[in-house]
Amino acid sequence: MNPQALTALESAALNISRGALLAVWQGRDKSLDPMDALLVATIIQANVDVATSGLDEQMAFGPLDRPPPDMARRRVSISRVADSLDLRFETVRRRVNRLKAKGVIVADSAGVIVPESYFRTPANAATVTAIDALAALTYRRLADLDYFAGRPLPSPPCHPSEHPYRAVARYFMNYALRVGGEMRLLCGDYMNLLLVLNLSYLNTVDLGDARAPSTDTDGAPLIPDAEKTPISIAALARESGVPFETTRRRLAKLAENDICRVVGGGYIVPADTIIRFAVTLAPVNEMNLTRLYRNCALVGAVEGWQAKPPLSKAS
Repeated sequence: MNPQALTALESAALNISRGALLAVWQGRDKSLDPMDALLVATIIQANVDVATSGLDEQMAFGPLDRPPPDMARRRVSISRVADSLDLRFETVRRRVNRLKAKGVIVADSAGVIVPESYFRTPANAATVTAIDALAALTYRRLADLDYFAGRPLPSPPCHPSEHPYRAVARYFMNYALRVGGEMRLLCGDYMNLLLVLNLSYLNTVDLGDARAPSTDTDGAPLIPDAEKTPISIAALARESGVPFETTRRRLAKLAENDICRVVGGGYIVPADTIIRFAVTLAPVNEMNLTRLYRNCALVGAVEGWQAKPPLSKAS
């Protein structure tokens, strides 16, 4: 894929996806540090893979008051979690022990599991409904750009009596972990990914979703660097929840690797980095976005969103 093959719609979809990933991050359990929150999300998805492998199972465990019971969940090994996140086994083992001591997970010789009791709390119900609202908002932002005109969504085989909040949350988190994992490979690690996502978002947050075809020599539908707002280290640290000194060191290294650039006393993610990343991510994002919303349509979620007025408009 060359820069000229990146369409304005693909570029806009990547922009919308970036916002969705950041919103998921910002809505995480704040009682956990960032890496622990990522571990818990990964363990949850692995635990429920078998219990929700088919459409019937997703719908059975879709309503807010019906998370999969412990007997239906499958424990996952620490080594599998470490491999999936490309982390050292010992790092994951230490964090698992800490999460076990907090009562967030159960761990034994058979593996680790986030128990059903974790999902029977008001805090979890609020998180699940927030993810559903985010999925609905992301759907509407894409629909406003006619994203689904060439990607028609199926009708649900039946009309559920209750909205499938938990099915949507599982589908959306699977999407976030898949696409986030691909983005992480381009940035080096998950901490770098968090900083780059936030920086690129803050650079262009006031410019909307649309991406007009560029007239520059690359022919790519991207926002020119001159229109971006440079962001200070302190502002990025606050937005990302990362200590100032850690942010400073990592930004300096990212600049050395031509991923970000110093402009006017702040940092931007330049167009050449965006196009380099977008060439790799556009087809991955396309495939996973299509899968996400096809699945949401099949469980009746899209039908439910369309029956309700939007809660908010995309900025």
